[in-house]
Amino acid sequence: MRKTIFALLPALALGVAACSPSTESNLSNSLDRTGDSLENSMNDMGDTLSNAADDAGDAFDNTASDIGNRAEHVGNAIDEATR
Repeated sequence: MRKTIFALLPALALGVAACSPSTESNLSNSLDRTGDSLENSMNDMGDTLSNAADDAGDAFDNTASDIGNRAEHVGNAIDEATR
């Protein structure tokens, strides 16, 4: 995708040079909106990945706590049985 965009930039520049000011403005606005849209998409994807990583971390923490609690109960049961 990136290679395609860079390959099209010279043609786009020539096309912009041949455009009327109104068309050039419309094209510029469209490119700005496209850039904003891509930026928003990347921000959303980053937020999604961050949330997924947080959820995974919470799941690991909960599992570790559960294992610790079970080990404590087993230890207590052994203590009670050996008294």
